[in-house]
Amino acid sequence: MLINSDSGIMVEYNGKRIALDPKNATDADLVFVSHAHTDHMHRSSDIGKVLASKETLRIAEARGFKYHNASHEPHPMFEMIDSGHVLGSKALLIDDRILYTGDICTRDRAFLKGARLPRCDILIIESTYGRKHFRFPRIDDVIHRANMLIAEMYSKGLPVILMGYPLGKAQIITSLFRHWKPLYIHESVARMNSIYRELGIDLGDDDARVYSIKDSDSLKHGPWLMIAPKQGNNSTFVKAMKKHHNAITIAFTGWALTHWHSRFHDYTLPLSDHCDFYELVQVVNACKPNKIYTFHGFAEEFASHLREMGYDAEALGSKCSILDYV
Repeated sequence: MLINSDSGIMVEYNGKRIALDPKNATDADLVFVSHAHTDHMHRSSDIGKVLASKETLRIAEARGFKYHNASHEPHPMFEMIDSGHVLGSKALLIDDRILYTGDICTRDRAFLKGARLPRCDILIIESTYGRKHFRFPRIDDVIHRANMLIAEMYSKGLPVILMGYPLGKAQIITSLFRHWKPLYIHESVARMNSIYRELGIDLGDDDARVYSIKDSDSLKHGPWLMIAPKQGNNSTFVKAMKKHHNAITIAFTGWALTHWHSRFHDYTLPLSDHCDFYELVQVVNACKPNKIYTFHGFAEEFASHLREMGYDAEALGSKCSILDYV
């Protein structure tokens, strides 16, 4: 049974209450944390038993979330499956029947492999990009476009700032564009990159210089590349980079396919850590569920499309929605 909860999604199965990425303290036998983006965790000291990957638990600790009653060990009733979203992100299969995707991406990106999910009876699937408008280009095409832009700016003597969310996207673009020199890593990204290295992921940024606002004068004149957290051209940081260095910003996000998002950066390229609409449909077809619940983003639209395909699908109510970074 699926229960609407102010905290998020709650599944009641075989007498156990299982909270899926709850936002607040909740009365559950088990709390599943799919990954370490802050909107999928909470700091309650009285949280119950937590199940998460060892990578998620380590990254969560680095971000100030310490779970005292946590485990990443296998369990007969619960199987964690790579969801391809960020390092350590997992989907949860309950008793080989109920599958919660968490945030999911089926495309391979740099060092990260896309998700391959099993069949299930009940599928609880995110629908961040659950509208037909969202069809992402091939990863190689996005990489090529970015390299062409960087080369063009370098030929003009202009530095370039590549932007993505500090956990997940920033590590992907660090790995993909580490060949450009000199390379700077914004301090907020560098902290997360160091955790990735600790967890065995080589991003190839060993010779990169860490950029801190306190020593902004250390930036060289002429072209350079920086990996930084995503923020608009009106932010204090970007304004300073443009004023003193004429820097060009390139942001990576699935929302690049919308018109409204492009005005915040010089360039936006559609690289996402989520499935696009058509990949979501492929996931559903691969899982072959008897019942589907959609959540987050375009949940109503995606559920409606699945019903047109012949599936028994419905969108979860607002109390089950989970906010997300993309």
